[in-house]
This record gives sequence, structure tokens and C-alpha cells, in this order.
Amino acid sequence: MKRSKIYTALEYLSVYELNSFYKFVNSPYFNQNERILKYFNYLLPFLKGKKRGDISKYDIWDKIEPGTRYDDDKFRKYTSDLLRLFERFLAQQIYEQNNLNIANNLLENISKKKILKLYNSVLSTAERLSKRHIDRNSDYYYYQYGFEKNKFNLTSEFEKKSKKKKKFNWLNIAEMGENLDVFYIAEKLKLYSTLLSWKRVYKLDIELNFIEEIIGFVDRIEYENYPPIAIWYQIYLTTFDNENIDHYYKLKILIDRYISSFPKEEAQDIYESALNYCIRKANTGHFEFYHELLTLYQDLLQNDMLIEDNHISPTRFRNIVFVATKVEDFEWAEQFIDKFKNKLDEIYRESAVAYNLARLYFFKEDFYKVIEYLRDVEFDDVVYELGSKNMLIKTYYELEEITPLFSLLDSFNVFLNRQKRTIPDNRRKNYKLLIKYVKKLLNSSYMDKIGLKKIKNEIEQAGNFPDKRWVLEKFEEMVKR
Repeated sequence: MKRSKIYTALEYLSVYELNSFYKFVNSPYFNQNERILKYFNYLLPFLKGKKRGDISKYDIWDKIEPGTRYDDDKFRKYTSDLLRLFERFLAQQIYEQNNLNIANNLLENISKKKILKLYNSVLSTAERLSKRHIDRNSDYYYYQYGFEKNKFNLTSEFEKKSKKKKKFNWLNIAEMGENLDVFYIAEKLKLYSTLLSWKRVYKLDIELNFIEEIIGFVDRIEYENYPPIAIWYQIYLTTFDNENIDHYYKLKILIDRYISSFPKEEAQDIYESALNYCIRKANTGHFEFYHELLTLYQDLLQNDMLIEDNHISPTRFRNIVFVATKVEDFEWAEQFIDKFKNKLDEIYRESAVAYNLARLYFFKEDFYKVIEYLRDVEFDDVVYELGSKNMLIKTYYELEEITPLFSLLDSFNVFLNRQKRTIPDNRRKNYKLLIKYVKKLLNSSYMDKIGLKKIKNEIEQAGNFPDKRWVLEKFEEMVKR
């Protein structure tokens, strides 16, 4: 029973949410079947961790249908009904979190039922909620459109029955149109920016209607007055015209100005777009964008946008340390590791901390510390495993530990051959290039200048592979000896 859809779904709820769902199931408005309440009451102590052991459907049946023979069809129906109630509860949770939506629905129903005595109070409440609403993303303008539309319908009905008629004082069509335009344009720009990002990775034969007209329209208006249009139009520019770095710096200004106007999830997407731009630039030789990356990561940490359910992902943790060490902000990197290590999932914590401390000491050129941290640690994450072996290759080379280095190169090659299912072919091929050229580096003589230059040219013509720049630097050092 604990593997059933309803039980595994209910396990996602906190104790507070389980108590709320109990009230929901116990409400005659939402549930008139007492057997469903008994069903949930039986599961509740297990879900809260107060009872342990297996759950039998026969035991549940005895609670909801005492003294009767088990009927599997009926039991399945009760289970299905409880699941439907749970799904409705999830929808109700979202509905109750959005006061603007509630106010709009109330206005709409008052208009439909023509309850004119509630007109003034409900309209005032809706206007007050709108002014107090913090978010100014595209959804806000959609709700504003709905509010103006309901206000139009309700006010016109009120005016028709009022003795004090004022010609057209309820005609708010311009406000309706403006809010609808902002919603539509901002959403379209967001979709288009997302599409352009996907097109960088995949060949997609997808286009959006009216996008050229929308972009042309935005160019002609003072779009910075509307936060969602300003932000997503600027993100579009950084994606479409990525060679012009001024687009990024303007995006950064707009983020500083408007990011508090967006809900957390959308704010994270906005920052992610800025991060991706900086990563692309840094990967193509624009070193200054590593500093930009670190600044963005620091902003995200300060605004609590990298911690989800009190955890930070090992990948994000690794990327932040890498960027900080790249710009040689070693003190901040060490402070970050110490401050946020307990936010890593316990399963990955030991290996992730060891790996990132090793990376920190590698950039500080304390190579014996690198070996100390990496030697006895096993990594469950294949990316960490690859990065660890890569770091050890460079470390052994810098220490001139040739015998263990050759041994590592051979074992790394075997590892890559065994991981065909877990490591994509392109990545395995790139790491094999690293192994190949490090071996050539080890087998070369600094006296053979012609041979060294030939290999160096060969590497330059090869595709990108991990630490290609480092390998080229080592060949260059040998050429100059």
C-alpha cells in the first residue's frame, strides 16, 4: 500500500500540509463521503511517522467498512476518490495563494449575478490588493487585465441602474488594452528567448507568430516602464545578438532595478539567463566574465535563490567554487565552502567538500594538499569523478610524479571505456584526447623543438577537450626551455 499512487503522493506533504488536507477532507463542502475521511485517518499516523510497518488494504477496509467482506472494486473506488480529493486540494492551495485571482473571480461572479450592493466594497478591496501586490511580472498584468475587464462589466451595469449617470466615466478600455498588451508581449518575449536558447543546442524548426512585429513594436515604445517587457526583451537581445556585450550590462542594470518585482522562480530563470550568457563568454576567452559570474552567484546567494528545501545542488556548489578560484578569490571560495557545505545532501557532502577543497588548493598551487583530499575519496557523481581524475593528472604533472601519472592515465582510459552508458560519447572522446596529449607531453623531449611545435599545432587543430589550454601551456613551456 505504501507504494500506491495515493500514499506516495501524500508523502510529499509536510506535517502542516497534512493537517490542512485533513481539514479539507473533513469539510462537507469538499467531501460528503465519511468513508474517505476514515481512509485518510488510517493513513495519517503513518504519513506523520507516528506509526511504522506495512499498511494492508484489508486493515483499511475494516476501518471504513467494518463487519463487511472486502470488495476490491469498492476499495479501488475509495482510493480513487481520495486521490481526486488530494488533487483538488493541491489546486485549492495554489488558488488561495493568489489574492488577485480570488478578487477577480469575486468581481466576475458579482457581475454575473448582478449583486450591485457589493459593488463598492469589493471593487475597493480589489484595487487595494492590486496596489499592494509586490510582483510585477507578466501574470500581474494578466490579472490587472481581468480586474479592469470585470470592473468595466460591473461598472457599466451599475451605471445603467444609477440615477446619477455620467457619460463614459466607466470606459476603461484603454487600461484593459494596455494590461493585456504587456502580458502578451512579455510572455511572447519570454517564450522566444527560451526558444533561441534551445536552438543553440538542437536543430528546431519552430517559429513564433508575430515575433518580428512584437520586437519592432517594443523598439518604438518606452518599454523600461514595464518590468517584464524590459527584462525579457533584454534577455532576448543577449541571446540574439550575443556579440554585443552592452546588452548584458544593460540586462544587469535592469536586474538590479527590477528583480524584486518577480516571484522567486521567475527571478531564478532571469538570473539563469544572465549566468548562461557569462558562461558562453567565459568559455570563448572573455576572462572578465568569470568576475561577472562570481558577482551573479553572490547576488543569488544573498537573495536566497540557490537554496531549495534547505539544500544546494552539488553541481551548483562545484561551479561556484570553480568560478571563485578562477578569479583567484581564494578567501571567498574557502568561506563559501565552509558556510554552505552543510547545505549539500548528506549523501554527496563528504566527496563534494573534498573535491572542491582540492580544487581550491590546486589553484593555490598547494599540490600535495590536492592529492591528500582526492586520494581516498570515491565520487557517486560522474562529473565529480571526471573532474577529480582530471585534476589529479595536472597535479601529478606539476609535481613531476611521472610513474603515478602514467598509471592514472591508463586507469582513467579503462574507466572511460567502462562508462559507455553513463558518459556521453563526445565527452568520453574529449577526455581521451586529454589522455592522448598528456602522454605525448610526457614522452616528448624539450630538446626536440620541431617535434614539440608539431604536436602543439596538432593540439590547436584538435577539437575542444578538458584543459586544452593547460596542455598547450605545458608544451609552450617545453618549447621555451
